[in-house]
Amino acid sequence: MTVVRLAGGALWVHSPCPPTDEVCAALDALGEVRWLVVPNRFHHLQTPATAARYPKAVVVGPASVQARNPQVKPSLATDDPAYRDATPELTPIHVRGVPFLDETVFFHAASGSLIAADLLMSACARDHWTWRWVARVSGRYEKARTPPDVRLLTRASEAASESISQLCELPLERILVAHADPIMDRPAEQLAEAWRFAVPAGR
Repeated sequence: MTVVRLAGGALWVHSPCPPTDEVCAALDALGEVRWLVVPNRFHHLQTPATAARYPKAVVVGPASVQARNPQVKPSLATDDPAYRDATPELTPIHVRGVPFLDETVFFHAASGSLIAADLLMSACARDHWTWRWVARVSGRYEKARTPPDVRLLTRASEAASESISQLCELPLERILVAHADPIMDRPAEQLAEAWRFAVPAGR
């Protein structure tokens, strides 16, 4: 989960984690939870419970998520003018060419942070041994790579290549994803390298 405090103190909560009493107390200490963001078709599991804890919060996300979880009912899409006008600090950018994921990432210009869910992943020594083992076998231990299903189901295309190039051209200082520590060492270069497979032959 990533949390951004917007102008005026409202909280923008990306890919909510389980809304335990401890988590909710920490959120309440920061401000009012105003937005619950479902970034793609897969990061939705804790959204219904979080929405129940914060009934005034607006759920934002792709319509495609409802096919996987009918309990998730986004009120707005990330390209809705009402949402974009209310959250000018965060620029939504849809990752094209990866339809099964249907992910939108968000650039927070003030901190140079690209906020995503399944754009990249990697494991480290603090992770559970099962994931460390899988990560070593799959080349994702202490290396930023795309998740295995993203790599398997994404084909090289102009749409995907141009979309990743657009992200790499941003003034990135860090990339925040769901399944890795913050990526702060050459974030644009690591993103480009991980997605090199999506560049069509001859490009």
